[in-house]
Amino acid sequence: MTITAVATFDLDKWDPQAQDEAGGTEFARVAITKTFTGAIEGTSTVEMLTATNATSRAYVAFERLSVSVDGRKGTFVLRHAAGDEGLSLVVLAGSGSGELAGLSGTAAITQDGAGHHTFTLSYDL
Repeated sequence: MTITAVATFDLDKWDPQAQDEAGGTEFARVAITKTFTGAIEGTSTVEMLTATNATSRAYVAFERLSVSVDGRKGTFVLRHAAGDEGLSLVVLAGSGSGELAGLSGTAAITQDGAGHHTFTLSYDL
């Protein structure tokens, strides 16, 4: 049975680590940290790679969450892939630990007009 957990999060750090530009497309590596509040409580670290040009942008990332989900404490890794075709957030199989061992699922991130982020995790455990 799939369960849904919803939280908000704040970006605590957005730190570009390296940049390179060639042929009109810029690559960047970004280190990010977040704090989650709600049915998901805790923090995460993200390693992101971006590609941006005049007509398109995309990113891939891995995010390690050290959180409690509906009161269960542990860690898991979320795989991000985003581009013009949309955003995909998938729990990396086998990455759950602690009370989150065996976690599988997908996630979604939305942002309102004021810039507040909502994170929705649809998971099986």
